[in-house]
Amino acid sequence: MNYFNPRHLQAFVSAIETGSMVKAARELHMGQPAFSQAIANLETIAGVKLMTRTTRSLQLTPAGVVFFRDAQRVLEMNKRLLHNTRQWANGQHGSVSVLSIPSVAHLLLPMVVKSYGDLHPEVEIQVHDHADPQLRLLMQSGEGDFAIFSNAQKGDSFKNLPILKDRLRWVGCSSAPLAQQPQIHLKDLQRQQFIVMRRGAIRDMVNPLLDKIQSPVPLIEVDQQSTLVGMIAAGLGMTFLPSLSCQSSTHTQTTHRALDFGDFHRAIQISRSTARDLMPCARAFLRLFIAQLQAGHFQLQEGVELLTLREPEVEEFLT
Repeated sequence: MNYFNPRHLQAFVSAIETGSMVKAARELHMGQPAFSQAIANLETIAGVKLMTRTTRSLQLTPAGVVFFRDAQRVLEMNKRLLHNTRQWANGQHGSVSVLSIPSVAHLLLPMVVKSYGDLHPEVEIQVHDHADPQLRLLMQSGEGDFAIFSNAQKGDSFKNLPILKDRLRWVGCSSAPLAQQPQIHLKDLQRQQFIVMRRGAIRDMVNPLLDKIQSPVPLIEVDQQSTLVGMIAAGLGMTFLPSLSCQSSTHTQTTHRALDFGDFHRAIQISRSTARDLMPCARAFLRLFIAQLQAGHFQLQEGVELLTLREPEVEEFLT
């Protein structure tokens, strides 16, 4: 099937709008023979005469009148199509779907979402804040442009970019004796009452520490972090949380301290599926987030270590 060449359609419309093939050819920077050939090609494909040419004027045939209106619509649609795709290519249109653990969503994402929204007001931003296991399930089912969570998503079908080292900290009631110490020693933790999450990424992170302490006192287990912090504030026991979680789960009756033994930490990663291409708007969001992180725009408290990223690493992750 033959299709009309958009450049030939533009030649035809310009000729009618200017009333002159010479003027239209000049506006489109086409030679006169090429311009005449373009009109001839349109009429050949159409199978009907579209215009009558005289030395003084151009007159549309009845078929040409209808063709002229349709050609204008086609050119306008083509112009709109090019504009919209360029907006996507420039990151001005589209949507960004971010999967994130709550502590990162609470502490780091608000600033970058605002900055990005100011730069790209037409882009829709969605933030899904869940615990690690839920985020991994969402990623495996193809949800989200990328995820920010602890440790790496394993397998050749994922790319990972480490951004932070997040150390465990002791968390207790502000009035507890240990809260008066600058650091917590291993010997301080013998025979203490610990309150911990029943399951999940934080519990997996805390387990090696509990094994090291070997306290004979039975654990109190809860399902929600808000319940955990509330019990700590009431003086029922103590716990361990990553530094980012300490920073985001503030309570006036709790405090947190560094551990002076071991290296218990989680790596905060940005992860994405290689089976899903990052649209320009999502790449722009990640570049802004990484740039703000590396420039120190976020107030990271003690226990959170910023990992240095080299441009080749970032570029390889994004492409």
